[in-house]
Amino acid sequence: MKPGSAIVMLCMFAFSPASNADADAANEAAMTRILVTFADPGMSSANRAGPARPGYRRRSSSYLASVGVKRAARRIARDFNLVTLDEWPIIPLKVYCLVYGVYDDVEVTQLLAQLNARPEVESAQRMHEFEVSETVARTRADPYLNLQHNLDTLELRQAHVWSRGDGTNVTIIDTGADIDHPELRTQISSYHNFVDDGAGDFSADAHGTAVAGVIGAAANNGIGMIGVAPATRLSVLKACWYATAGSRASCDSFTLAKALSHAIESDTDIINLSLGGPSDALLSRLVTAALERGIVVVVAAPNKIQAGFPADVPGVIVVGSDEHTGALVQFLIIAPGDDILVPVPRGGYDYASGSSLSAAQVSGIVALLVASRPGLTSDEVSSLLLDSRPTIGESVNACRALAQLLQRSGCRGSEAVSLSL
Repeated sequence: MKPGSAIVMLCMFAFSPASNADADAANEAAMTRILVTFADPGMSSANRAGPARPGYRRRSSSYLASVGVKRAARRIARDFNLVTLDEWPIIPLKVYCLVYGVYDDVEVTQLLAQLNARPEVESAQRMHEFEVSETVARTRADPYLNLQHNLDTLELRQAHVWSRGDGTNVTIIDTGADIDHPELRTQISSYHNFVDDGAGDFSADAHGTAVAGVIGAAANNGIGMIGVAPATRLSVLKACWYATAGSRASCDSFTLAKALSHAIESDTDIINLSLGGPSDALLSRLVTAALERGIVVVVAAPNKIQAGFPADVPGVIVVGSDEHTGALVQFLIIAPGDDILVPVPRGGYDYASGSSLSAAQVSGIVALLVASRPGLTSDEVSSLLLDSRPTIGESVNACRALAQLLQRSGCRGSEAVSLSL
């Protein structure tokens, strides 16, 4: 940060010239988006951010930004011929965010350099796009064949004797989820849509439904399945959406920043991010702010060694599937990721695979640990998880992690030597 500068955040787009915020939809589709930052020390009194819309065609609700920040934002828009599309505060960072449109013939790298040179601007970056980590559905004739084999791998039946996640909250930043699913209707304590106003679309989203169910599906309800932490409370924050039916869900820096800000303000215990994309300075700052407040952040591993956001943020717990191979596995916490039973929208079940579900299982294990010892740091949790593995490269074991934390016995293979990197 430049000494003495206000942090203003400008989120910009390559856009056709216009002087008002109502951008033409055809031009919107061609926009190149950018994030730029302005701080507002008085931001703590601002209203909580409302939902963002992928099209940015309507303003979010009115915010209590300072007069100085408002003036600076207008000045930047005037000097660089930008179109104001939306605006919003990131309260945990005490910054104010605007979405701007810029001419489609502007050289973005040069524009960012010019904005970074302005004394009132704290940072400028591109608006990045992200995708949820892929889950591959594998329908079977008998949907309960080998039901939840991962329970045995994680040794959850014994782990649940000691902890079921009572008193914890896991925030899932993902797509929406089927809040009326029999496995989730009693488990989801709150949900918010930071993408659009479509309540129906929220409950039709498959990826968030699967992740939520793996973490905290209800226990003892006489149907289906059980979550890793069935007594934890789930918060589902929709920051990702499906552009077309059958596509992988997408997110962007703007919607993810809103969701992360909300999660930090809500004082959750654990954040699950089963998604990935390029490195992102703003989002990294928010995740770091979450870690500094004692929130454990669990993320899905990328499918390559060169990690982007969120796996590249120091302090997060990066989780790979047991299908990960090669040198990358040395640096990962591993959990089952192949043929995991999941809930699907409209009350159904299916099997799916992917690191999204591995991360979800570890988020559930973290809830078991934090419920047993509130205040555990991310580093302490990571050590317990790593030490729970029978050998390097094998899956974590919820029973062994809890046994070590609580100084208990009763897990199979507990005589094995603890290993950590």
